[in-house]
Amino acid sequence: MIPSIGIGQILNKIWDAASIFLARPRSRVEDLGRDAERLKAKLVDVNRAIDEAERDGKTATAEARLWKREAEAFVYTEVAAIQQDYGAMRCLGGWSWNCVAINWRVTKKLEEAKELISRVDVSRVAARLPPPPAVELPISNNIVGMQSDVIQIVNQIKDENVRVIGIYGMGGIGKTTLLKLINNHEETSKLKFEHVVWIVASKGCKLQKLQMDLAKKVGLNLEDDESEDDRAYKLHNFLKGKNCLLFLDDIWQSYEIVMLGMQPPKRGMEKKRKVIVFTTRYEQVCTGMSANVIKKVKGLSSDEAWELFLKYAREDVINSERQINQLAKEITKECAGVPLALITVGRAMSAKRSREAWHDALVQLKKSQMPEVTGMKERDPMFAAFKLSYDSLEDDNIRARLLCCSLWPEDFEIDKDELIQCWIGLDLIDEFDSINKAFDRGHSHIETLTFACLLELVNKNGETRIKMHDVIRDMALWMASDCGSNQHRWIVKARARLNQLELENEQWQVVERASFMHNNLSSLPRQTPTFPKLSMLMLQQNPKLDLIPEPFFKALPILAFLDLSGTNITDLPREINMLSELQYLNLNFTPIKALPVELSSLAKLKYLLLVGTKHLAKVPKGTMSNIALLKLLDLYESKYSNLDELEGFKGCRKYIGITLHSMIDLERLGSLPQLFTWKLQLQSMRDLAYPSQLFESIMSSYNTRQGLERLEIVDVTTGGELTIAQSNNDHEEGLECLRYMTLITVNDLQEITWKVVEHQTVFPNLHELSIFDCKMLRNITWVLHLPNLNVLKVSNCGEMEELINCVGSSANSSIGLRLLSLARLPSLNCISRQSLTFPYLEQLYVSSCPELRKLPFGAEICQNKLKGIFCQEDWWENIQWENANDKNSLLPYIKFGFQKIVLKLGVKLPKDKSRIFKTVIELPGVTSMAGLEYVPFDRGG
Repeated sequence: MIPSIGIGQILNKIWDAASIFLARPRSRVEDLGRDAERLKAKLVDVNRAIDEAERDGKTATAEARLWKREAEAFVYTEVAAIQQDYGAMRCLGGWSWNCVAINWRVTKKLEEAKELISRVDVSRVAARLPPPPAVELPISNNIVGMQSDVIQIVNQIKDENVRVIGIYGMGGIGKTTLLKLINNHEETSKLKFEHVVWIVASKGCKLQKLQMDLAKKVGLNLEDDESEDDRAYKLHNFLKGKNCLLFLDDIWQSYEIVMLGMQPPKRGMEKKRKVIVFTTRYEQVCTGMSANVIKKVKGLSSDEAWELFLKYAREDVINSERQINQLAKEITKECAGVPLALITVGRAMSAKRSREAWHDALVQLKKSQMPEVTGMKERDPMFAAFKLSYDSLEDDNIRARLLCCSLWPEDFEIDKDELIQCWIGLDLIDEFDSINKAFDRGHSHIETLTFACLLELVNKNGETRIKMHDVIRDMALWMASDCGSNQHRWIVKARARLNQLELENEQWQVVERASFMHNNLSSLPRQTPTFPKLSMLMLQQNPKLDLIPEPFFKALPILAFLDLSGTNITDLPREINMLSELQYLNLNFTPIKALPVELSSLAKLKYLLLVGTKHLAKVPKGTMSNIALLKLLDLYESKYSNLDELEGFKGCRKYIGITLHSMIDLERLGSLPQLFTWKLQLQSMRDLAYPSQLFESIMSSYNTRQGLERLEIVDVTTGGELTIAQSNNDHEEGLECLRYMTLITVNDLQEITWKVVEHQTVFPNLHELSIFDCKMLRNITWVLHLPNLNVLKVSNCGEMEELINCVGSSANSSIGLRLLSLARLPSLNCISRQSLTFPYLEQLYVSSCPELRKLPFGAEICQNKLKGIFCQEDWWENIQWENANDKNSLLPYIKFGFQKIVLKLGVKLPKDKSRIFKTVIELPGVTSMAGLEYVPFDRGG
């Protein structure tokens, strides 16, 4: 039976449709425009979440990438086309049948907009990468005398009867170097292990940490609150069907292999090999681990020791006098063949030129002793070497900077800027008149300490970090404890998996510096004794710490340095005014929502860091501007940017980092006489009147020109063009301090033009340029005007066909880049059609650039500084060569650094799931929904 429908209902439906499709479309087009703006904002959030995730070693999910492509097409193609057609229709005037067509299109797109907005979950756009089967570890080129040991142990790993290999020897003897050489050895990579895992245990390492680290490396999720037995059971079940090679560096105690899930299979099961190779300082640990093979690392022979010493000491000075040469050989002998001792002493002696200085060094080496730290009964050559190098440093300040590095966890890679910031906060960098000069001085001090071989530089993905050898760290902490006489002077329990602070009262009475960074602290004690001598407290990177008890600050009468960055603190107690000596307060990347007005009473506060405080909204008037001695206020990437508050600053020059959202605020900032802009982010600006306005405004301000080091332009509406131009008054001056510039999601930008007289004076010291998600940008030819550009990263610029397309006769055809990263550039077909040279290029990264078929160089670059070309194998095989021999010459530099990953969907699925499959299989190198290609190298890739 057909249901009856009344004529009135039919007429109502017809009227509803007519009222939509026959009406003038203006209001509905405006609704669609507002939805498009909401989607743009979501795109900015998604892109930023993906960038942050990639810096944390994760990758965007396939669903997030699909959503991005759909949203970008919707906003920048489909909605733009409707708005353009509507504009053309309005020019004709009156009503026309075109209104029906536009209304029909708008209705459909409004539904799509609602579906797109509801589908995305910004918190779940990325997934952690599964571990690679093996990772090549960085290692020094100055290695002497280890090859026979490497080959011996690699052969033992091949032996199916060997399950545990223990390597022992004194600190600094080269155990870690030997283990890295084994890990990196070509024969090791040929062995069929699904997992090759490297874990640094370090002193005091608990079984829980080893279990968690191992699980993370093999891609198994374990919970902190599980028991050791439960974690062991899960590890065993996960690894039992896999061949696994585990490298454990620097263990100080024995562990049961069964608790790491590394026990051999039971009889009758398919044989899967589990091999552990570990290093330790003690032979009894090898016995306790039931090692099948025990290997003692001995010192270098006299000839090998002399060879290594000469690499670091000045050979011309050693050979200048017979007596110096003889003293040098005696000093080498005192180092007892210990490589780290030879290196540090050699570097310390490289500045000594007289016989007297060499003789004095020999005397110092012979009398140095430190059995308390090393546990050695005999004289320790490593401590003697450290003491000589430490005493050879220029002054007490540089020695204090070195000791400060021991506050970070053992074997930790310290961010250089974080370390320099700490030095500045402790007044370990001399008085300075600009923050830029302070950081320059900090980098100089790092160079001094690395040249002395007391710190190491670690290069990863174009970024350099600092590392302190565990032996040197032990000795630095011993020096900080007044040579062992005051063991609680510095308390360092960093990355020790602490859940709460447990220190005896007598320790709190004498402690001067305390580091509890990188732990799981969830609270601080409410009832505490007074800490009469504590001047420095490091609590950063305790993500569960969400509250500072009100009485806590009362117990810290002389605290001068407080780091709470990376905690979950949302507010500060009013009792912060009790910290009358506080000079440095770091609240970077916390969810803090408000600052108490009592902060203004901190008369000695010089440094207030609030980077990435995206929830900071409430700051009572005068809270910041009344801090008289404030030198640095960093609000970069913060929600708070009230210029009314900042306008109240008086007194000494202030350096500021800030995020602004309009040209009005940018011009106002430049007019504030006491504020020198250090870091500037321009986000979601919609009031740019003409192409050159932005850079004219920046460069017209003397205070900005004198300090700006970092500039980030995010989601700014440009009208298609940005012009780099100087104001008429300052046409000869550029941004001399600018070192880092980033453009992100400037989606309407098609070109960047220059309107200046002397190109190379505009950004004379720009070191790194990053361009991400600028869909319409056609080329970046203007990089030829950047005389000191070292790092160039370009990602997700869909319209870019040629990186550099107009190399005129006046342009520089030689580019000084050290690192070039190109990712997700589907239209890019060449770097440049004209001749360019790359004399300093060290690393080239290429990912998802399917049309790029030619390299801008041939085999001649091998004669320069090239270290590696990181790419996908299928891309490399499809490169076109003018000279067939070039491919063979470059082959040793090729590193296929890509991984297949299992998709983890982090965004709600659309109804039409076939669209997902179609999009995924169109990705380069992906043939099914089971995996996709990923480049784990940098923010852009």
